[in-house]
Amino acid sequence: MQDRKDAGSRADRTAQLLLLVILAVAAALRIHDLDRTSLWYDEAVSWSQSTGSFGQLLSSVAADNYPPLHNIILWSTMPLIGDSEFALRLPSALLGVMAVGLIYLGGKMMQGRAAALTAAALLALSPFHVWYSTEARMYALLAACGLAFLVSTLKVLRSPRPAWVIALSLSGALFLYSHVYALLAFASVGCVCAGLVLSGFLRSGSMAWKKPLIACCAMAVSALLFLPWLLILMNRARSVADAGFWIAYPDLAFLKGMAFSMAGSMVLFWLLSGLALFSLALSLMRSLGSGSRHKDRTYALPVIVGYTIGPLLLAYLYSVLVQPILFDRYLIAAWPGLLIMASDGASRLNQRLAPVALVLIAMTLTYPELRFTLLEKIRPEWRDVVHDYKSLRSPDDHLILFKGFSAPALAYYLRDEDGFEPAETTEDLMSLSRSSASDWLLIVHSGPEETERAADLFRADVSRPAAQYFGWGASGLKLLKIER
Repeated sequence: MQDRKDAGSRADRTAQLLLLVILAVAAALRIHDLDRTSLWYDEAVSWSQSTGSFGQLLSSVAADNYPPLHNIILWSTMPLIGDSEFALRLPSALLGVMAVGLIYLGGKMMQGRAAALTAAALLALSPFHVWYSTEARMYALLAACGLAFLVSTLKVLRSPRPAWVIALSLSGALFLYSHVYALLAFASVGCVCAGLVLSGFLRSGSMAWKKPLIACCAMAVSALLFLPWLLILMNRARSVADAGFWIAYPDLAFLKGMAFSMAGSMVLFWLLSGLALFSLALSLMRSLGSGSRHKDRTYALPVIVGYTIGPLLLAYLYSVLVQPILFDRYLIAAWPGLLIMASDGASRLNQRLAPVALVLIAMTLTYPELRFTLLEKIRPEWRDVVHDYKSLRSPDDHLILFKGFSAPALAYYLRDEDGFEPAETTEDLMSLSRSSASDWLLIVHSGPEETERAADLFRADVSRPAAQYFGWGASGLKLLKIER
């Protein structure tokens, strides 16, 4: 007995040491060279919305399409560490590392240490997760809060102690306040827990249904805490639906591109999916054969499946039936769920060799994408184009920005709100061409015809830009000198 206890203690220490190594690798991948790329438009919007008073923050975010938790984090940290590119992205990087620790807890509850360490290593090395952990947006927050919610739910289903019930209520609320896609995962897990309550009650009058009921009650508290912002989002959703959305229809090519973006390799995507299905099938067989035994572990399977598959299916159905909303980065909270299930499947194949083999295979298949993410992948180069403009302009020169939606990015690097005039449409440009004495035109995110039209209005030579950098659209970020 003592030998077994000592062996267990050594295994725990080894697992903790390996987890520390994995967390260190995750931190190095996410924090090193954090300011390598410029802030892009959405990151600059987060900065702009979070620079005023708390009331102004809530008002500006309420006019957008997401909850305010990430903005509140930036609003809290900027007075302490500043608003440099590194400072704005640091909370996301730290949340990305936190997610690696949380996925270990989720994997440990699913199968054990081997599956937990495998899932943590896969997430630490994931190019998809690394990239969005280096962005001053809410995606790393969404993944971390989602995993906290998942772990808390599994803990309550296993042992509903008051501390974990409170943790579930709070983590559920934080999850919902991180991003609108959290609603899909939250609703999926809620439906699973409600189904567990119903099936347990119908089968017997025992305590089997009471733990899921406690989880449902805790999630009801989360929903009540989120209700004020839910009403704001519902009102905002009407105007978004009327105006349309930029996401493409999810045809087969779109779905394949999304799978590659998330996995970093189509071979790895199918390998992970196959292992997850193997874990699901084996768990179902064991749960049917064990009867009422190991009920706590049986609860984990449907919860993780709902958390992982629910957001994808709901978003896909909405995209097909109403309007497209399915996009890879919005599924960043669901992605760790697939890694947990795949790691569980690997550990069931062979407790020692299969998890190590899976991590090595993943490293080999995703190395090109991870290297590209760390060294070459870029965002629109606002920093460079503004640097060139500052070096070329005269002290009294003025700038027109087309299109005006990207004003926060220009304002961040120019740091002069009165130093440019935004124009959203060609009609706005026509008005400015008659009334403005500007010297420069910056064309952003425009097609060939729009670019030519904008240049013609100001007699600017579109073929000889003063500066041109990567951005979206045929124009990229094109800086033109206006001829008087």
